[in-house]
Amino acid sequence: MNAESIKNRRLKLTLGLVATVLMMISDLLWKIKGPSQIKTTLGTFADTAWLDTAMWQLIVSNLLFAAAMPLYYIGFRELYHMVQERAANRLDIKLAKLFKFSVIAAVISLLFIHILCVNMPLILKALAPHLDIIKAAEITNSIMMANIGPMIIYFVAADGLMSVVWCILVWRRCFPVNRLALLCNPVCAAALGSILAQAPWPISLIDTVAEPCGHLLLMIVALIILNKDSRQTPVRRRRPPQDDLPPVYNLDDDPDADVTVI
Repeated sequence: MNAESIKNRRLKLTLGLVATVLMMISDLLWKIKGPSQIKTTLGTFADTAWLDTAMWQLIVSNLLFAAAMPLYYIGFRELYHMVQERAANRLDIKLAKLFKFSVIAAVISLLFIHILCVNMPLILKALAPHLDIIKAAEITNSIMMANIGPMIIYFVAADGLMSVVWCILVWRRCFPVNRLALLCNPVCAAALGSILAQAPWPISLIDTVAEPCGHLLLMIVALIILNKDSRQTPVRRRRPPQDDLPPVYNLDDDPDADVTVI
């Protein structure tokens, strides 16, 4: 890769990094809880803490996530190209294709899952003034359970497949990174978040942004790999301006020139 290609790749990966930060802020807006709202769930999903969530938080959350998805695709598509370039055998080629599929699935599924999850507080807030809170929570949970199948399928096709392929690539030393990079994936980050969710507040808030943080770590590792690649790329010397070149003399134009022929 030349310097221009590296610069272009760094820009695209940085856009992917920005996308993951927007995703984290978006999740934080609708899922954040205060210290007195830790145990406020009703059933499998509904949470009475949503009643205190401002409407602007839910609206901005959806807008930020929608804005993040094009940037996410740009960044992770570039990471796919990095995987593809390192394909040395049939297994590597198959892994690259699976990674590409997981990126496409992630763009679709992450937005679908996020909007669905943000709609649950909206439904609960709309039902609460007209129904008993228990009944409102039951309706909210039933709507969520009706959509749980597609959510699981999309999560496995996106985060699950991406994490598995990434771990195989790192384990096989396809990238010049330490094997600790195995942990830098959405599934590991989400699992760690679930564990920390049982910790006291505010440590439990880490679970709020854990899954998009896994995507953030992938982009960080990709930028580290790119920096290592750039050090191995020879620097092309810039040609000096024309004015800096030594003058060229044409002896035919100077009849008095002293020319010695050997």
